[in-house]
Amino acid sequence: MHPLRCRFLCPLLLCPLLVLATLPSSLRAATSSIVGFYNVSIPAGNSAWVCGLVTANSYEAACVNVTTNGSGKAQVQFSAPGWTAGEFNLHYAEPQSGSCAGLAIDILSNTTDTLTLDINPAEAGLTSGMTFIVRKHNTLAGLLPTGGGFVPFGDTISLLGSTGLQTTYFFNNGTSQWINVLGDDASNAIIRPGQGFVVQLGSPLTVTFGMGEVCHLKTTPTKIRVSANAPNIIGSMNPLGGSTTTLGSMGIATSMEAFNDSLVTLTPGPLSQSATYLSTGTSLINSGTGGDGDVVTVDAGAGVVINVNTAKKVELAPVSVTP
Repeated sequence: MHPLRCRFLCPLLLCPLLVLATLPSSLRAATSSIVGFYNVSIPAGNSAWVCGLVTANSYEAACVNVTTNGSGKAQVQFSAPGWTAGEFNLHYAEPQSGSCAGLAIDILSNTTDTLTLDINPAEAGLTSGMTFIVRKHNTLAGLLPTGGGFVPFGDTISLLGSTGLQTTYFFNNGTSQWINVLGDDASNAIIRPGQGFVVQLGSPLTVTFGMGEVCHLKTTPTKIRVSANAPNIIGSMNPLGGSTTTLGSMGIATSMEAFNDSLVTLTPGPLSQSATYLSTGTSLINSGTGGDGDVVTVDAGAGVVINVNTAKKVELAPVSVTP
Protein backbone atom coordinates (compact mmCIF):
# COMPACT_ATOMS: atom_id res chain seq x y z
CA MET A 1 0.00 0.00 0.00
CA HIS A 2 1.36 3.43 -0.90
CA PRO A 3 2.29 5.81 1.93
CA LEU A 4 0.14 8.83 2.61
CA ARG A 5 0.94 11.76 0.37
CA CYS A 6 -0.22 15.34 0.46
CA ARG A 7 -0.50 16.83 -3.01
CA PHE A 8 -2.77 19.25 -4.81
CA LEU A 9 -5.48 17.36 -6.65
CA CYS A 10 -8.15 19.25 -8.57
CA PRO A 11 -11.01 19.27 -7.86
CA LEU A 12 -10.18 17.13 -4.82
CA LEU A 13 -8.14 19.38 -2.52
CA LEU A 14 -5.72 17.50 -0.33
CA CYS A 15 -5.33 18.23 3.37
CA PRO A 16 -2.36 20.23 4.69
CA LEU A 17 0.80 18.44 5.75
CA LEU A 18 -0.28 18.73 9.39
CA VAL A 19 -2.84 15.98 8.78
CA LEU A 20 -0.09 13.56 7.83
CA ALA A 21 2.14 14.62 10.65
CA THR A 22 -0.52 13.90 13.27
CA LEU A 23 -1.03 10.29 12.15
CA PRO A 24 0.97 7.66 14.09
CA SER A 25 3.45 5.65 12.00
CA SER A 26 1.61 2.41 12.81
CA LEU A 27 -1.50 3.80 11.09
CA ARG A 28 0.09 5.21 7.95
CA ALA A 29 0.77 1.84 6.32
CA ALA A 30 -2.90 0.89 6.67
CA THR A 31 -4.39 4.14 5.39
CA SER A 32 -5.55 5.12 1.90
CA SER A 33 -2.81 7.05 0.10
CA ILE A 34 -5.11 10.00 -0.63
CA VAL A 35 -6.28 12.21 2.22
CA GLY A 36 -8.26 15.33 1.50
CA PHE A 37 -11.40 17.43 1.42
CA TYR A 38 -13.81 18.63 -1.23
CA ASN A 39 -16.72 21.03 -1.60
CA VAL A 40 -20.31 20.30 -2.54
CA SER A 41 -22.78 23.03 -3.48
CA ILE A 42 -26.07 22.07 -1.85
CA PRO A 43 -29.24 23.93 -2.88
CA ALA A 44 -31.97 25.19 -0.59
CA GLY A 45 -34.75 22.75 0.20
CA ASN A 46 -34.24 18.99 0.29
CA SER A 47 -31.54 17.06 -1.55
CA ALA A 48 -29.86 13.66 -1.19
CA TRP A 49 -26.10 13.19 -0.96
CA VAL A 50 -23.42 10.58 -0.31
CA CYS A 51 -20.01 11.35 1.22
CA GLY A 52 -17.12 10.12 -0.95
CA LEU A 53 -14.71 9.57 1.93
CA VAL A 54 -14.16 7.19 4.85
CA THR A 55 -12.08 7.19 8.02
CA ALA A 56 -8.53 5.88 8.17
CA ASN A 57 -7.87 2.15 8.11
CA SER A 58 -7.34 1.12 11.73
CA TYR A 59 -6.03 -2.33 10.82
CA GLU A 60 -5.57 -4.49 7.73
CA ALA A 61 -4.43 -8.13 7.61
CA ALA A 62 -5.41 -11.66 6.66
CA CYS A 63 -7.21 -13.55 9.41
CA VAL A 64 -5.99 -16.91 10.68
CA ASN A 65 -9.33 -18.44 11.69
CA VAL A 66 -13.09 -17.93 11.27
CA THR A 67 -15.57 -19.63 13.61
CA THR A 68 -19.17 -19.18 14.75
CA ASN A 69 -20.15 -18.34 18.33
CA GLY A 70 -23.22 -19.58 20.17
CA SER A 71 -25.32 -16.75 18.76
CA GLY A 72 -24.42 -17.57 15.18
CA LYS A 73 -22.10 -14.57 14.81
CA ALA A 74 -18.73 -14.67 13.09
CA GLN A 75 -15.59 -14.70 15.20
CA VAL A 76 -12.57 -13.71 13.15
CA GLN A 77 -9.13 -14.28 14.66
CA PHE A 78 -5.85 -12.61 13.69
CA SER A 79 -2.26 -13.36 14.60
CA ALA A 80 -0.90 -10.99 17.26
CA PRO A 81 -2.59 -7.81 15.98
CA GLY A 82 -1.65 -5.81 19.09
CA TRP A 83 -5.20 -4.75 19.95
CA THR A 84 -6.67 -3.70 23.26
CA ALA A 85 -9.85 -5.55 24.18
CA GLY A 86 -12.91 -3.42 23.47
CA GLU A 87 -11.14 -0.75 21.42
CA PHE A 88 -13.34 -1.23 18.33
CA ASN A 89 -16.61 0.02 19.82
CA LEU A 90 -17.73 2.09 16.82
CA HIS A 91 -16.07 0.20 13.99
CA TYR A 92 -16.71 -2.20 11.14
CA ALA A 93 -14.71 -4.91 9.39
CA GLU A 94 -14.71 -5.02 5.60
CA PRO A 95 -13.76 -8.31 3.90
CA GLN A 96 -11.66 -7.78 0.79
CA SER A 97 -12.74 -10.95 -1.03
CA GLY A 98 -15.65 -13.38 -1.22
CA SER A 99 -19.37 -12.75 -1.66
CA CYS A 100 -19.36 -9.91 0.91
CA ALA A 101 -16.24 -8.13 -0.32
CA GLY A 102 -16.64 -4.42 0.37
CA LEU A 103 -19.46 -4.81 2.91
CA ALA A 104 -19.14 -2.86 6.17
CA ILE A 105 -19.90 -5.47 8.85
CA ASP A 106 -20.41 -4.10 12.36
CA ILE A 107 -17.93 -5.20 15.01
CA LEU A 108 -19.92 -6.24 18.08
CA SER A 109 -16.85 -6.69 20.30
CA ASN A 110 -13.17 -7.51 20.17
CA THR A 111 -10.59 -9.28 22.30
CA THR A 112 -6.86 -8.81 21.90
CA ASP A 113 -6.89 -10.92 18.72
CA THR A 114 -10.50 -11.72 17.71
CA LEU A 115 -13.39 -9.73 16.24
CA THR A 116 -17.01 -10.73 16.78
CA LEU A 117 -18.96 -9.56 13.74
CA ASP A 118 -22.69 -8.94 13.35
CA ILE A 119 -23.14 -11.56 10.63
CA ASN A 120 -23.20 -15.31 10.20
CA PRO A 121 -19.93 -16.41 8.57
CA ALA A 122 -21.68 -18.88 6.26
CA GLU A 123 -24.07 -16.15 5.06
CA ALA A 124 -21.16 -13.80 4.42
CA GLY A 125 -18.84 -16.41 2.91
CA LEU A 126 -16.14 -15.63 5.46
CA THR A 127 -13.23 -18.07 5.53
CA SER A 128 -9.81 -18.34 7.13
CA GLY A 129 -7.10 -16.46 5.26
CA MET A 130 -9.36 -13.63 4.07
CA THR A 131 -8.02 -10.10 4.36
CA PHE A 132 -10.10 -7.63 6.38
CA ILE A 133 -9.87 -3.87 6.81
CA VAL A 134 -11.07 -2.39 10.10
CA ARG A 135 -12.28 1.22 10.11
CA LYS A 136 -14.18 3.47 12.44
CA HIS A 137 -17.66 4.19 11.10
CA ASN A 138 -18.37 7.54 9.50
CA THR A 139 -20.41 9.52 12.01
CA LEU A 140 -22.07 12.92 11.94
CA ALA A 141 -19.31 14.32 14.16
CA GLY A 142 -16.61 12.74 12.03
CA LEU A 143 -18.18 14.06 8.84
CA LEU A 144 -19.02 17.63 9.90
CA PRO A 145 -17.33 18.19 13.27
CA THR A 146 -18.14 21.91 13.46
CA GLY A 147 -21.56 21.75 11.82
CA GLY A 148 -20.44 22.36 8.26
CA GLY A 149 -22.08 25.77 8.10
CA PHE A 150 -25.56 24.40 8.86
CA VAL A 151 -27.85 26.86 10.58
CA PRO A 152 -27.99 25.60 14.19
CA PHE A 153 -31.35 24.05 15.09
CA GLY A 154 -32.60 24.92 11.59
CA ASP A 155 -30.86 23.04 8.78
CA THR A 156 -30.95 19.25 9.09
CA ILE A 157 -29.48 15.93 8.01
CA SER A 158 -31.82 12.92 7.90
CA LEU A 159 -31.01 9.22 7.63
CA LEU A 160 -33.42 6.47 6.58
CA GLY A 161 -33.57 3.23 8.55
CA SER A 162 -34.15 -0.27 7.19
CA THR A 163 -37.94 0.23 7.35
CA GLY A 164 -37.80 3.65 5.72
CA LEU A 165 -38.22 5.47 9.03
CA GLN A 166 -36.53 8.88 8.87
CA THR A 167 -34.37 10.15 11.74
CA THR A 168 -33.50 13.85 11.66
CA TYR A 169 -30.51 15.61 13.19
CA PHE A 170 -29.63 19.26 13.94
CA PHE A 171 -26.38 20.94 14.92
CA ASN A 172 -26.27 22.49 18.39
CA ASN A 173 -23.69 25.29 18.26
CA GLY A 174 -23.85 25.73 22.03
CA THR A 175 -22.49 22.26 22.72
CA SER A 176 -20.86 21.71 19.29
CA GLN A 177 -22.83 18.48 18.98
CA TRP A 178 -25.20 16.93 16.49
CA ILE A 179 -28.49 16.20 18.23
CA ASN A 180 -31.75 14.42 17.45
CA VAL A 181 -35.21 15.96 17.69
CA LEU A 182 -35.28 15.20 21.43
CA GLY A 183 -32.08 17.13 21.97
CA ASP A 184 -30.02 14.01 22.71
CA ASP A 185 -26.39 13.85 21.61
CA ALA A 186 -26.29 12.10 18.22
CA SER A 187 -22.67 12.84 17.32
CA ASN A 188 -22.02 9.11 16.83
CA ALA A 189 -24.96 8.51 14.48
CA ILE A 190 -23.54 6.17 11.84
CA ILE A 191 -23.45 6.83 8.09
CA ARG A 192 -22.34 3.69 6.24
CA PRO A 193 -20.10 3.76 3.17
CA GLY A 194 -22.29 4.53 0.16
CA GLN A 195 -25.32 5.35 2.34
CA GLY A 196 -27.09 8.54 1.35
CA PHE A 197 -28.59 11.18 3.59
CA VAL A 198 -31.13 13.94 3.04
CA VAL A 199 -30.00 17.52 3.65
CA GLN A 200 -32.61 20.20 4.28
CA LEU A 201 -31.38 23.79 4.04
CA GLY A 202 -33.08 27.13 4.37
CA SER A 203 -30.55 28.71 2.01
CA PRO A 204 -27.97 27.32 -0.46
CA LEU A 205 -24.71 26.26 1.18
CA THR A 206 -21.28 25.06 0.09
CA VAL A 207 -20.43 22.17 2.40
CA THR A 208 -16.89 20.85 2.81
CA PHE A 209 -16.51 17.12 3.37
CA GLY A 210 -13.16 15.91 4.72
CA MET A 211 -12.42 18.43 7.48
CA GLY A 212 -12.89 15.85 10.23
CA GLU A 213 -11.70 12.26 10.63
CA VAL A 214 -13.73 11.28 7.54
CA CYS A 215 -11.06 12.37 5.05
CA HIS A 216 -9.70 9.23 3.37
CA LEU A 217 -10.39 7.97 -0.14
CA LYS A 218 -11.77 4.44 -0.48
CA THR A 219 -10.25 2.81 -3.57
CA THR A 220 -12.06 -0.54 -3.56
CA PRO A 221 -15.67 -1.50 -4.43
CA THR A 222 -18.34 -0.90 -1.79
CA LYS A 223 -21.15 -3.30 -1.04
CA ILE A 224 -24.35 -2.02 0.61
CA ARG A 225 -27.29 -3.80 2.20
CA VAL A 226 -30.60 -2.58 0.76
CA SER A 227 -33.92 -3.27 2.44
CA ALA A 228 -37.04 -4.66 0.81
CA ASN A 229 -40.13 -2.49 0.33
CA ALA A 230 -38.44 0.63 1.71
CA PRO A 231 -36.58 3.51 0.07
CA ASN A 232 -32.80 3.05 0.15
CA ILE A 233 -30.76 6.18 -0.56
CA ILE A 234 -27.34 5.27 -1.92
CA GLY A 235 -24.80 6.70 -4.34
CA SER A 236 -21.27 6.57 -5.67
CA MET A 237 -18.54 7.51 -3.21
CA ASN A 238 -17.36 10.28 -5.49
CA PRO A 239 -15.09 12.97 -3.96
CA LEU A 240 -14.87 15.03 -7.14
CA GLY A 241 -17.12 17.82 -5.90
CA GLY A 242 -18.52 20.11 -8.54
CA SER A 243 -18.31 17.53 -11.31
CA THR A 244 -20.90 15.18 -12.78
CA THR A 245 -20.97 11.44 -13.18
CA THR A 246 -23.25 8.92 -14.89
CA LEU A 247 -25.66 6.37 -13.49
CA GLY A 248 -23.79 3.67 -15.39
CA SER A 249 -20.52 4.50 -13.63
CA MET A 250 -22.11 3.44 -10.34
CA GLY A 251 -21.79 -0.16 -11.55
CA ILE A 252 -24.96 -1.10 -9.75
CA ALA A 253 -27.00 -2.61 -12.60
CA THR A 254 -25.53 -6.11 -12.25
CA SER A 255 -26.56 -6.22 -8.56
CA MET A 256 -30.21 -5.44 -9.32
CA GLU A 257 -32.89 -7.94 -10.31
CA ALA A 258 -33.55 -7.45 -14.01
CA PHE A 259 -36.78 -5.57 -14.87
CA ASN A 260 -37.87 -5.61 -11.22
CA ASP A 261 -35.62 -3.54 -8.95
CA SER A 262 -35.66 0.17 -9.72
CA LEU A 263 -33.37 3.18 -9.40
CA VAL A 264 -35.03 6.57 -8.95
CA THR A 265 -33.31 9.90 -9.50
CA LEU A 266 -34.45 12.83 -7.38
CA THR A 267 -35.11 16.51 -8.05
CA PRO A 268 -33.41 18.75 -5.45
CA GLY A 269 -35.72 21.14 -3.64
CA PRO A 270 -38.93 19.17 -3.37
CA LEU A 271 -36.92 15.91 -3.52
CA SER A 272 -39.48 14.52 -5.93
CA GLN A 273 -38.98 11.67 -8.37
CA SER A 274 -37.43 12.86 -11.64
CA ALA A 275 -37.09 9.53 -13.45
CA THR A 276 -37.13 5.77 -12.84
CA TYR A 277 -34.70 3.25 -14.30
CA LEU A 278 -34.71 -0.54 -14.43
CA SER A 279 -31.80 -2.94 -14.77
CA THR A 280 -31.53 -5.27 -17.75
CA GLY A 281 -29.05 -7.34 -15.75
CA THR A 282 -26.10 -5.53 -17.29
CA SER A 283 -27.22 -1.91 -17.79
CA LEU A 284 -29.90 0.62 -16.85
CA ILE A 285 -32.83 1.71 -19.01
CA ASN A 286 -35.50 4.36 -18.54
CA SER A 287 -38.65 2.56 -17.34
CA GLY A 288 -40.91 4.81 -19.41
CA THR A 289 -39.02 5.28 -22.68
CA GLY A 290 -36.58 2.38 -22.71
CA GLY A 291 -33.79 4.89 -23.30
CA ASP A 292 -30.22 4.31 -22.18
CA GLY A 293 -30.02 5.03 -18.46
CA ASP A 294 -26.30 4.42 -18.14
CA VAL A 295 -25.48 7.72 -19.85
CA VAL A 296 -27.75 9.85 -17.64
CA THR A 297 -25.68 12.39 -15.70
CA VAL A 298 -26.09 13.33 -12.05
CA ASP A 299 -24.08 15.57 -9.76
CA ALA A 300 -21.07 13.83 -8.24
CA GLY A 301 -22.09 12.62 -4.79
CA ALA A 302 -25.83 12.88 -5.46
CA GLY A 303 -27.95 10.20 -3.82
CA VAL A 304 -30.47 8.06 -5.67
CA VAL A 305 -33.20 5.75 -4.37
CA ILE A 306 -33.04 1.99 -4.87
CA ASN A 307 -36.29 0.02 -4.51
CA VAL A 308 -36.23 -3.77 -4.19
CA ASN A 309 -38.78 -6.45 -3.32
CA THR A 310 -36.20 -8.72 -1.72
CA ALA A 311 -33.45 -7.56 0.64
CA LYS A 312 -30.02 -7.91 -0.93
CA LYS A 313 -26.53 -6.51 -1.17
CA VAL A 314 -25.66 -4.23 -4.09
CA GLU A 315 -22.19 -3.27 -5.21
CA LEU A 316 -20.93 0.20 -6.09
CA ALA A 317 -17.87 0.60 -8.27
CA PRO A 318 -14.98 2.66 -6.84
CA VAL A 319 -14.29 6.11 -8.23
CA SER A 320 -10.87 6.44 -9.83
CA VAL A 321 -8.90 9.37 -8.41
CA THR A 322 -5.15 9.65 -8.99
CA PRO A 323 -2.93 12.14 -7.13
